[in-house]
Amino acid sequence: MDTLIRIFRSRKLALSDPPDRSAALPRMDSPIAPTAVYAHPSPLTVLPAEIIYEILTFLSPLSLTSLTRTCKLLRAHALTDSLWARFVRENVPHQPNLEYHPAESWRHLYTSLHPYWFLTKNKFWFSDKAHSGGTMTGNLVVIRYDPRRQCIEGLRMVAKHGVHSFESWDWKPEVIIHTFNPRVELWGDDPIVRIDPGCYAQQHSVNGEVLMQTGRASGVKSMISLCHGLPPHLQSNAMALWPPHIIPVRERVRNESRHLFQGEGHRPNSLAEVSENTFRIRKWVEFGGQGSPLGVHIGEDVMTFSTVPEEYYTATKEKPWQGIWVGDYSVSNFPSHFILKRGVSGALRLLSNPYHDPIRKYSLRHQGHGCEFLLLIQRAVDHSSGPPRSAFESPLQHHYDESPSMNHRLNLPVEEGEDGSCAGRLEAIKLTGDPNVPRGEYTWVAEDIGPDGLLRVADERIFKGARVVRSLGHSAARSFRNDKFIPSQLIMINKNTLAQYWEDFGHVSFYERVQTDDYLKKL
Repeated sequence: MDTLIRIFRSRKLALSDPPDRSAALPRMDSPIAPTAVYAHPSPLTVLPAEIIYEILTFLSPLSLTSLTRTCKLLRAHALTDSLWARFVRENVPHQPNLEYHPAESWRHLYTSLHPYWFLTKNKFWFSDKAHSGGTMTGNLVVIRYDPRRQCIEGLRMVAKHGVHSFESWDWKPEVIIHTFNPRVELWGDDPIVRIDPGCYAQQHSVNGEVLMQTGRASGVKSMISLCHGLPPHLQSNAMALWPPHIIPVRERVRNESRHLFQGEGHRPNSLAEVSENTFRIRKWVEFGGQGSPLGVHIGEDVMTFSTVPEEYYTATKEKPWQGIWVGDYSVSNFPSHFILKRGVSGALRLLSNPYHDPIRKYSLRHQGHGCEFLLLIQRAVDHSSGPPRSAFESPLQHHYDESPSMNHRLNLPVEEGEDGSCAGRLEAIKLTGDPNVPRGEYTWVAEDIGPDGLLRVADERIFKGARVVRSLGHSAARSFRNDKFIPSQLIMINKNTLAQYWEDFGHVSFYERVQTDDYLKKL
């Protein structure tokens, strides 16, 4: 087979020169074989049908489309429906039993939603802004193919706290812990993305914008546009890019435009320039009805979306902590003027004026953030990446040296497997943010979860057997002012549950792994 492919790609197998213009060319519906027209037929056309089919499996959709314009025989082969079934299934691998109905054929299904299949292939997308326009929070979106309506649909992933209870911590009796039982679901009432069949055919250009049927609110409009990535050699630290450099992606795009990305420089000019890792959505509110000369167009805004390569959020034997997680950033579910505090006697009481307690002021400054989604990446220990080295050194390095809780390491055996699962650097990056620390920023970093970072193995009831490693938490005032990394401890309960003890705040945050496959099943 390799020999046949090499022959096919060689110049010797190029289609023969066009016939004499004086000769009568048969119509496409003519029963005359194409070889009767060409004096020197291409060797490709005389190969057995099964060999031609095998060769065509190596072609892309655009190449197959070009092949249909060469001759009647190759057109018939290029239109073989099983070739197009592969293109659809490659873009929806999480729906292995997918059928092309209600479309007429696999080819019809593929072409009706072309060139937007990369949206379902990459599955999880995160944006620089929230659906409501918040510039610091962002969205996490799951994009799937809906076979019932034959459309591509993107739904926001949201999380609710669920039922929780308060627990005491024997190791730190003054710290009150409330458990975390999040309910993660897709918000189906208001899709962010809706690509219907034939939308690209109506647009006739990859450079334009396509109107989508999204939103339940009357008058809210949205359009999707394709992007082309900014080459790495044109990027600089002074540029506003999405996503930020701490998130590992294949392509980045500009994230700042005085004209809301209306210029052609932000969009591709051909299919070859289309980025399969970014896209944009423009939203606005329109009063007066579509097409009305008295219509009012207000509140226009643009969201930029990107995706993380699957290898960075898929857990492996060597990197079992990687994945998409949901974290509890609510701090307390009590009103801001009522904060729980444990008294000297050990009893819980309500602190009516928390401003008298400097530690509990954190509960006021960071109240009401709710659940946020994180990307956890496990890397080999590399001091050249992550937060600035100044964050790990003075004055925090001095704190490590002086703090009894951080400096006291128990001489316990390290349960580290040969696969290296308890080794390396663990980074938690916000995919959705809050008014203090926005999306695209670190929320905490454990520089080394191996022996060098181990503080102790917990023996208290609530965390019994968990590895506790040193970490740094990212804190900031509102609007991301005065941000800094502060000492904390990462409690590695199991491969699906983590906890972060923020030492200065006297608070423990919990994190649960999102079982991503559950949200990609057939609708």
